[in-house]
Amino acid sequence: MSLLHSIGLLDTILVAIAFLFFVGYWSIMSYSLKIFGAFIGFSFLIQTSSFTIPYLGCHNLWLLHIFTLGEFIILSLFYRQLFTKNPKLKQFIAYFLPIGSLLIILNTIFLQSLTEYNSYAKTFVQCFTIAYSVYYFYILSTREILTEQRFKALHLINSAILLYYAGSFFIFMFANISVLISGEMSTSFWDFNAFLYLTFLILVLISLYKTITSERI
Repeated sequence: MSLLHSIGLLDTILVAIAFLFFVGYWSIMSYSLKIFGAFIGFSFLIQTSSFTIPYLGCHNLWLLHIFTLGEFIILSLFYRQLFTKNPKLKQFIAYFLPIGSLLIILNTIFLQSLTEYNSYAKTFVQCFTIAYSVYYFYILSTREILTEQRFKALHLINSAILLYYAGSFFIFMFANISVLISGEMSTSFWDFNAFLYLTFLILVLISLYKTITSERI
């Protein structure tokens, strides 16, 4: 079993645990965390499908195209909910969400088909997610003390998002180049991406554990 497959299997187990946490403690989650829970559930569906489909003799690269569109929509809604005190930014996200979704779909139709890595669309999503995350850190920095458990949980989740998507941005931006240079380099990129996702899930689980063991947020 390759390193990539081993980490990928562990990622699937952890995202399943995170999904079960969200389902089991849905009632104590804030609305923003429920949206993020939808993202975890969507990730779980894609992750399990990506392991199952190859055993049916089919390629699973098209799942990445679906995931890219889904993560853009759900994470945009997640951060839109967090930016409650900035109505102009919330309005921008509401207007740009359908435009960005259309651009991702057009990339699949005209530039990178379902049998190719959609590195252009992924890079596009990484940029916006990183921008959302950095701005939310700015919002949190304006608060004197993060005493509320809600903000502590969201701070950790936002840290996980920034860590994963900043690293993933580098990977997908150079994905096509790495494939052209050597297969070994390409494998190293995906191993690193799987490790980043593993770190992301661990931070999310820590945040969920702190949430369910504290008062209602």
